[in-house]
Amino acid sequence: MGDRMQRAVREAGADSAVPEAFSFGSFRLHVGQRRLEKDGNPIQLGGRALDLLIALVERAGKVVGKNELLATVWRDVIVDEGSLRVQIAGLRKALGDGEAGARYLTTVSGQGYCFIGRLSHSHGQEQPPIGPTSEPSHNLPARPIRMIGRDQTVRDISAKLRSERFVTIVGPGGVGKTTVAVSAGHELLEEFAGAVRFLDFGALQDPALVANVVASTLGLLSQSGDPSDSLVNLLRHKRMLLILDCCEHVIETSAALAERLHAEAPQLHILATSRESLRVEGEHVHRLQPLSSPPDDASLTAVQALAFPAVQLFVERAATSGGRLAELSDADARLVGGICRRLDGIALAIELAASHASAGNIKDTVALLNDAFKFLGEEGQRAVLPRHQTLRATLDWSYKLLSEPERVVLRRVSVFAGTFTLEAARSVAGTDGADDGKVIAAVASLVAKSMLVASASGMSTRYRLLDTARAYALERLAVSTDADATARRHACYFLHLLQGIGNSSTTSPELNSFAAIADQFGNIRAALTWCFSERGDRATGIALAAAAMPFFLKLSVFAECQLWARRAIEQLETTNHGQKYDLDLHAALGLALLLTKGTTDDVHACLTRALRLAEEIGDVPSQLRLIERLHVFQMRTGNFTDALALARRGEAVASDHGDRIRLAHMRIALGVSWHLAGDTTLARSHVESALLQLPGSEGDVDDPLNYDYLSRARITLARILWLQGYPDQAIDTAQRAIADTMRIGHPVKLCMALLWAFSIFVWNSETENYEEYADRLILEASKHALGPYQTIGYGTKGVVLVAQGQVETGIALLRGALEVMHSHRYGSLADFRIALAQALATIGEEKEALDTIDLAIARVGHNKDLFCMPELLRAKAEVLLAASRPDLMQAERYLKESIDLARRQSALAMELVAATHLARLWLRQGRAAEARQLLAPTYVRFTEGFNSRALKAARELLDELSSQHPCSSTEARLAIRGSARSA
Repeated sequence: MGDRMQRAVREAGADSAVPEAFSFGSFRLHVGQRRLEKDGNPIQLGGRALDLLIALVERAGKVVGKNELLATVWRDVIVDEGSLRVQIAGLRKALGDGEAGARYLTTVSGQGYCFIGRLSHSHGQEQPPIGPTSEPSHNLPARPIRMIGRDQTVRDISAKLRSERFVTIVGPGGVGKTTVAVSAGHELLEEFAGAVRFLDFGALQDPALVANVVASTLGLLSQSGDPSDSLVNLLRHKRMLLILDCCEHVIETSAALAERLHAEAPQLHILATSRESLRVEGEHVHRLQPLSSPPDDASLTAVQALAFPAVQLFVERAATSGGRLAELSDADARLVGGICRRLDGIALAIELAASHASAGNIKDTVALLNDAFKFLGEEGQRAVLPRHQTLRATLDWSYKLLSEPERVVLRRVSVFAGTFTLEAARSVAGTDGADDGKVIAAVASLVAKSMLVASASGMSTRYRLLDTARAYALERLAVSTDADATARRHACYFLHLLQGIGNSSTTSPELNSFAAIADQFGNIRAALTWCFSERGDRATGIALAAAAMPFFLKLSVFAECQLWARRAIEQLETTNHGQKYDLDLHAALGLALLLTKGTTDDVHACLTRALRLAEEIGDVPSQLRLIERLHVFQMRTGNFTDALALARRGEAVASDHGDRIRLAHMRIALGVSWHLAGDTTLARSHVESALLQLPGSEGDVDDPLNYDYLSRARITLARILWLQGYPDQAIDTAQRAIADTMRIGHPVKLCMALLWAFSIFVWNSETENYEEYADRLILEASKHALGPYQTIGYGTKGVVLVAQGQVETGIALLRGALEVMHSHRYGSLADFRIALAQALATIGEEKEALDTIDLAIARVGHNKDLFCMPELLRAKAEVLLAASRPDLMQAERYLKESIDLARRQSALAMELVAATHLARLWLRQGRAAEARQLLAPTYVRFTEGFNSRALKAARELLDELSSQHPCSSTEARLAIRGSARSA
C-alpha cells in the first residue's frame, strides 16, 4: 500500500458511541462487565489483552495505530512494541484467529491493527466466511527409509520446535543435518496438518533471492523487490513449519528473514540447518553431534562394535553397495571401528568409505584411507576445522577411486542446481549420443558409491548431489577444460525442454507440462545466470529467456519474468535474433508489468510492440492474446472507445482464422465493451453467444496465464442481468462464478473476479454480503503484493464501511484509493466516486460532494463508459437533495434524465431506483398521483428480486402512495395488472 493510502487509513475518524455488548462469531464481548464469552462460556483473558480487544472492537474497521494502543492499554507504563505484539499474539490465540477460516484481527504493516470481524449487537451468528484457498500438500523430500542413531535426536528437536518455535541444527558438512531436519518434518507432519514446507538453499547462488525462493515455494506471486512484507502477511495467521536447509552460504539474508518471520508470525515454527548458528533473536541452537564410534579396544567384538551408530551405518552401507561385507566379523570389528573414529563419525564420510570397502577387504580400505589422510597436516589445511579436513580428505579419496568416466559425469552433473533426471544427465554429462550408455552406467555407479542420491518423483527418478559433494564437484569442474561447454549443454538442455512443452514427441510424458517441471526452476535460473554472465552465451540466453517466459508466468514468478525479459531484450541488438524472440519477450514483460505495476506507459509500449511484431510475422495466436491484454489495458485506463475497437479487431482476426475459443474470448471482450458503453441488449447477446462456445471449464488454451474468461463472462452476464431487472439471477450467477474462481486457486484471477463482481453487490445494496469479498480481495492482494488490486480493495472496503454507517473511515479509504488509482491512470471509478459523494453529503461537505460527482460525470462522458451514467445522474440528484438548501428543481431534472437514459439502455434496475427517488420527491411535493403513475408501471415489470432492498423500497412507497389516496387504489391495481400482462 502506498504512502497516500497509508495516510488515508491513518486519517480515518473516530467512530460514534458503541453499545455495551458486541457479538462476533461464537463470541460475545460485554464491554461494561469486561467479560468475553464463547458459546456462553467465559474466556479467560488477561487485563491487557481484554483492553486491547475492547479498543479494537470499539473501532472496528479502523486501523488503530500502535502508539494509540500502547497509550490506551499501558497508560501509566512505558513499554515497547514487543509487549504489544505479545499481547496481540495471545489475543489471536484466545480467539482462534486464523483457524477454520475465522478472521478477526489484521495487521497493517508499519501502522497498527484492525478488527475486521462481522459485528452485531445481538446473538446472531456471522455468515459463513469465504473458504480459504486450499493449501498445497507438503513438499518434504521422502522420509529416510532407515536412519541410524538419530531417533532420539529427532524427538528432541521436534519437542524443542513445539515449545520454542525456532531451532537451528548446527554441525559440520556431511554430519546429517538435512536428514535429521527432513525426519523431524515428517515427525511433525500430522501435528501441523500437512503445513510443512521444505526450502533448500544449497543451490542458491544469490543471497538476495532468499525471500523470493521462500515466497515462490509458499505460492506467493513473486515480484520485483523484496517480498518479505508479503511473506509476513501470508504467514502472520498461519500455523506452519518452515524448514530452511543449507543456510550457511546465504546466512545473512536467511537469518534476517527467519528472525522477522519468527517475530511477526506467532504461529510459525522454523527449523533451519547451517554449519554455523544464525545468531538472531529467538533462535535455539541444537548442535548435531557426529555418530558415536567404539573406542580403540583390541578385544572389540562385532556385537560390541554394532552397538555404535557409526559402525551400524558403515556395515549397512557396505552391504547395500553390493560388496562382501554382509555381516561384520570379530576380526574386522576393530578395523571398522578405527575407520569410523578416523572419519570423526561424519555420516557422509562413513558412507563414502563403506561404498569403497565393498569392493575389497577392510584392510585395503584402511590402507587407502591412511594414504588419503596423511596430507591433512600439510600447510594449507591447518586453518581448516578437523572435521572439515576429514570430509575433504574423504571426498578427495573417493574421487580418486572413481573411474575416469565416473569423474567426468560427477563433475558435469554438479552444474545442476537441485534435482535432475537421467535424461538431463545424459544430455549434459555426455558429449554425443554414443556416450549415453557410459553416462547411465556412471550415474548408477555414483549412486552406489554415495556420491549421488536417487529418489522417486512421480513417474520418474530424480537425482541430486548432496550439498557438500556438489560444492566439491563444482570445484573440480571449474578447474577442468569443459566447464563452459558443460554450462552451455546445461542451458541448451533446458531450452529444448521448455520449447518442447506441449509437444509430446520432444519430451517424456511425465515432463510434458510446466507444472511437472516446476522443481527445475532453480536449474532454469542457473542456466540463465550463466548465459548472461561474462563467459556466457548471449544467443542461447535470449532463446532460453523467451522459452522460459510461459514457465515463469505459469508459476506466477513475475520478478523472474521481468528480470530475464529485460536482460534478454537488452541483448537483442547485439545478437542475430529472430523477431519471435522479440515478440515473446515484450509480450511477457508487458503482461507481468500490467499485473504488478498497473497501467503504465511501459506496459502499453511492450504490448503494442509485441502486437506489431505478431502481425509482421503472421503469428495469429499471439495477435489474439495481445489484443486481449491491450483490451484489458484500455478498459482499466478508461479508453473504452479504443477498447471496443480492439475487441472488434480481435473478433475479425479470430473469425478469419477459425479459432473458436479465441473467437468466444473476443466476443466476451465485445460484450464487456458494449456493456460499459450502455448497450445491455447487445452486450448480453455477445456474452451468451460466447458462453455457448466455451467449454464447461477452461484450460490454459495457449496462454499459461490466460484470463479466466469463463468467470469473466459469467460475471459480466450477472452485471447485465441485474441491470435488466433480474437481481436474484444476477447475485446467484456472480456468487457461483466467484466460487469457481476460488477453486482455480490463482490469486490474480480471484482478484479480477472479486473486483468485477463488486458493482453487482453495491447496486443491489448487498454490501453486507460483499464485505467478505472485500476483505478477501484485500487479503489476496496484500499477500501477493499486487499493488493495484490492493488499492482497489481498500476502495471497496471504503464503500462497504460507508454503507454500514462508518462514514468517516469509509471516506478516508475512498479518498486515498481514488488518489492512488488516479495516479495510476485508472478510468472513471464511478462506484467509488458515487459512494464518496454520498458520504460527503451526509456529513455536510456539500461542495466536495458535488465536485466529486461532477468529476465522475465528466470522466464518464469523456471515456464513454455510459452504462453508469444513470446512477451518476441519480447520485447527483441525491447530493442536491441532501444539501442544506436543497435544489428540488435541479434534482428533479437529473432524476428524469437518469430514468430516460436507463430506459434507453434497457437498464430496468437503474430505472426503478431513479423512479423511486423521483416518486419520493413528488410525494413530498404533494404530487402523489404522478408519483404512483411513474413508479407502478416500472415496478410491475419485475418478475423476481422482491426481497431486494430496491424492490422493497419501491413496494413500500407504492403502498404509502395507495394508502394516502384510497380512491385511486383500484385504478392503481388495475394499472399494475395491465402492466404485468404486457410484460
